[in-house]
Amino acid sequence: MAGAEAAGQDWSAPPRTTALGALLAHITGDAEADSYQPMNVNFGLFPPVDPDVKKKVRKEAYTARAKADLARWIA
Repeated sequence: MAGAEAAGQDWSAPPRTTALGALLAHITGDAEADSYQPMNVNFGLFPPVDPDVKKKVRKEAYTARAKADLARWIA
């Protein structure tokens, strides 16, 4: 991101549904500056999946959505 900005190139953030996008969103907007704490990636940072997805397969749903969204972002 910094390299693209320094080179005057356009840059788009990865989708928030991916691990990198979720962390970037947390760092740049979701966290309160006064109480900010660094955080490792976790599924709590991701936007929720469809509420009909059963808890047993929820992480698989997050992962499948992230893979698909990342592939579209890379393309």
